[in-house]
Amino acid sequence: MNTPPPIPLDPNLNLPVQNQSNNLNRIHETSAKLQRYRILLSRRWWFLLLTGSIGVCIAALSIMNKPVNYTSLAKLVAGGRMVAQGDLNWQETMQDFYGTIIETLESADLKSRTLTRVQALHPELKDAEVEIKVSQTRGSAIFNVFAIGAEQKYTQIFLESLLDEFVAFRQQIREQGLERALNTFTETVVKKSKELEERGAKLEAFRKANNIVTLNNGNNEAAAFLINLKVKKKYLETELNDISLALQDVDQAMINRERVMSSGPQTGAAAPQSPAPDNVTPKVETSQSSMGLTSVERDYLETRKGILRLSNERLNLLKSFKAQHPMVVEIDEKIASEKALLTNFQEEIVKELRGQQADLERRIRGLEQQIVLQEKEATELGAKLAEHDRLEKEFESTKLAHDRMFERVQEFQQLQNVQTDYVAIQEHASLALKAEPKWGQPLAFGLILGLAAGVLILLVFDHLDDRMNSFSEFQSLFPAEAVLGQVPEQRQRGDVQLLRPNDDRHLYAEAFRNIRSSILFKNWQGKVPKTILVTSAVPNEGKTTVTSNLAITLALGGSRVLLADCDLRRGGVSELFKLPVSPGLTEVLRGSLHWRDAVQETSTRNLHLLARGEVFDQTSEMLLSKKAEEVLHEMSAEYDYVVFDSAPVLVADDTGSFAPKLDTVLFVVRMSSTMARLSGKALDSLYERQVNVGGVILNRASTSLKEYTYYNYASYYYTPAGKKEAPSAS
Repeated sequence: MNTPPPIPLDPNLNLPVQNQSNNLNRIHETSAKLQRYRILLSRRWWFLLLTGSIGVCIAALSIMNKPVNYTSLAKLVAGGRMVAQGDLNWQETMQDFYGTIIETLESADLKSRTLTRVQALHPELKDAEVEIKVSQTRGSAIFNVFAIGAEQKYTQIFLESLLDEFVAFRQQIREQGLERALNTFTETVVKKSKELEERGAKLEAFRKANNIVTLNNGNNEAAAFLINLKVKKKYLETELNDISLALQDVDQAMINRERVMSSGPQTGAAAPQSPAPDNVTPKVETSQSSMGLTSVERDYLETRKGILRLSNERLNLLKSFKAQHPMVVEIDEKIASEKALLTNFQEEIVKELRGQQADLERRIRGLEQQIVLQEKEATELGAKLAEHDRLEKEFESTKLAHDRMFERVQEFQQLQNVQTDYVAIQEHASLALKAEPKWGQPLAFGLILGLAAGVLILLVFDHLDDRMNSFSEFQSLFPAEAVLGQVPEQRQRGDVQLLRPNDDRHLYAEAFRNIRSSILFKNWQGKVPKTILVTSAVPNEGKTTVTSNLAITLALGGSRVLLADCDLRRGGVSELFKLPVSPGLTEVLRGSLHWRDAVQETSTRNLHLLARGEVFDQTSEMLLSKKAEEVLHEMSAEYDYVVFDSAPVLVADDTGSFAPKLDTVLFVVRMSSTMARLSGKALDSLYERQVNVGGVILNRASTSLKEYTYYNYASYYYTPAGKKEAPSAS
């Protein structure tokens, strides 16, 4: 029974894009890299063993070729001093515990002085090279000094002379340091004394030129007077703002004045003629707030009230008479006369307000000029007071620094004669003994260096090796290619057997079922392909086995499938099915027989096989012929799927000649074997021939990577044949 074709996807359907998160991709890439390095180590472990052995051998040879040396040992105790601070006491100087003693003993200058001393005291000895090494006993001020040389006697004498030179050098350095410190202190005291004299002279000159008491009083008076002027100006600006508002609406301003006057009389006071105390706010005389109503304002208000009375009488008359009645007309004439009079009064009031406005503006300008002058005076007084404070502070700080430095000079002079630096030889140079070579550390270092060199070389070769080991590596190199499935690696001897119904290799079988589902339900942007060609870049990628198992899986799904061996040069599909090689596709394309007569039955239901046929030349020409197109058309009409196994793309042109005639091409890549540049070249060749590459199948994928972990869950739901699930106890 044929399987129905998959339902075509709605072009308007928005499918969610299944993108892995960046974190997950990084995890997979890290796992793939670790797997790649594990494979590299499993293949090339012997190289690391070789480089490690070479490093050990080189280290051993270097030890054996070293000349015989003699070692002499001496001990120094250093780091204390006797100081007098009231009473004599002993102090340990911790800075001598770290580096200073060691660097001095190992310095080239001290070695040169020691060599001169040995030549002067022992002219009969021949000069020889001596190496000095110093170590500190943990938790103490004892230094172990080692001398290593080729001459036994010379080594001991050289170490003894080195200790004497070190003690003398340290004493010389101490004396020079004390002298330099005393000179520095003295120079500093002299400099501070001169600076103190200069500061005092500047302060005294300023005090003579300026009376400090007068400056303080004048500054306070100027500040108080300036505050008084600003308060007056603020009051005048407020009054000016009230007049400006009254000019905008005279009628409402008169109403407000009448209301204010009726609430109580306003009392005013003349502006103060002298600065007010700090806690008293000065009062300012203003025409608006301190005086009563003028005659014009009273007449204006009386006229306005008369108009209101006449308006009320008119309203009462209109209740009984019409607007043309003589009495109403008479009232209207009176109202008009009163309004004209009101207008005249309003104009007079405006004139008075504008006069008051001009007067206030003049007074404000005068105050502003006074404020500017007063601020200038206050600023000058403040600057002089600030200059006095600065000079006084500089004098005090300079005097304090001078006094402190003078005290330190006196203390240093008292301590100079009683301070004693303690450096002593605890053990003199011992008899130089033959140094036994140390094997452990050099051999370990040689081993580590050899292994590191081996790892570096392997990493360089791995960087040059572009074989892909995982799905993540393939996706990073070919992001535009769709992966239809991954076939896990089969760890068994000999050729991989074809799939069977109820195959116990459940990981292997599920991989091909996954590829079948990818073909059936992929969005092909058109009709589902019926003619499928499977190829690879180079031989030995498992292409024939993948093609055969894919055809078997399609047939087990209920589809009628024809498997054709299109590798006319070295095809091996018939060998996998244990069927005759001839007659086959070669005889069909040559016209020797009809293709139906060459089709063979297989042991799998719904699966037929068209073998390769006899090998002959000019296969590309036959695949390009009209006969090939006719045969392909007839096959696709009779079968649900026609699957072709073809030659590798980079080996022969057969695939490039025949692939454009088919619906789609599946490209097989063998993990850990196929080079990326060869796969890319093969895919580019197919795309140049306008071949529809439907996807990639990754063959022999390692199941040990984390991204292939899902294979290990197949045993959870897979039940081998002959075993039945035990009935439930319930």
